[in-house]
Amino acid sequence: MANNSRTGKNNYPGAILPAPYRVRPQPIGAVNDEQIHNGSKRPLTYATANMDDEHKIIHIRLRMNYGKPSLLTCLLGLAKKPGDAQFEYYARLADEGIAKYWSRTITLKGEAWDVRVRPERSAQGMPLTLANPGSRLLGNLSKRSRNPYPFFTGTLYYDENDGPDPERSYAMTAAHEVGHPLLTHAFGAIWSWGHAGTSTLLGKRYDSAPECPAQGEINLMLYYNRNTSCVIGSNGIFERTIASEDDLKTLVYIAGRPK
Repeated sequence: MANNSRTGKNNYPGAILPAPYRVRPQPIGAVNDEQIHNGSKRPLTYATANMDDEHKIIHIRLRMNYGKPSLLTCLLGLAKKPGDAQFEYYARLADEGIAKYWSRTITLKGEAWDVRVRPERSAQGMPLTLANPGSRLLGNLSKRSRNPYPFFTGTLYYDENDGPDPERSYAMTAAHEVGHPLLTHAFGAIWSWGHAGTSTLLGKRYDSAPECPAQGEINLMLYYNRNTSCVIGSNGIFERTIASEDDLKTLVYIAGRPK
């Protein structure tokens, strides 16, 4: 579930994948714009959308509950606990990534709306463990970021060897991993963990996944087959990556409304 296979528009591959995995159109397409505007009857507890109808701006507060790995997790070699200063740095990078990659313009009821996502720290927020990689002997188990919440708490690893710009890679990975619980809440784990049909539930990319687009938007939540356009730090990948309009409409829909 880590965002290591870079992400584009909703050009999902049309191949039939091994059952029960089939590439499907984005499910939010079945929800009309009026419903998206008014919000779901089953909203998230940690996200709130304030709809500014006059100025066509949607302010979304996404509450996050960052924590350090447990003593047992560290003893098992699955992670190393960051120091206080490191932890705050990782939390700030995660906040920056969430705000950057989940904020964009969407079209709702025939008009352009500016959606601004702002993370907030809260004990009632989405839990996410911020960690340093653990034992190398455990391979991906101790270094690959994942977020299966609400089934288990996710873990976000900071890898100083992650390409030429580990800070921006971490921020982008944080935004990707935070997206999994959102899409799981809306459409279930098969859709979310399977990256809209581009991977298995365990995050193994399918050969039928599309190639990373050389130009235009790169979808934050999809897995792509590697090509020269997918190299981290090249071809404007940090600038072109963004949550798709449909995924952001999904967040608007499932976010609660102020009471």
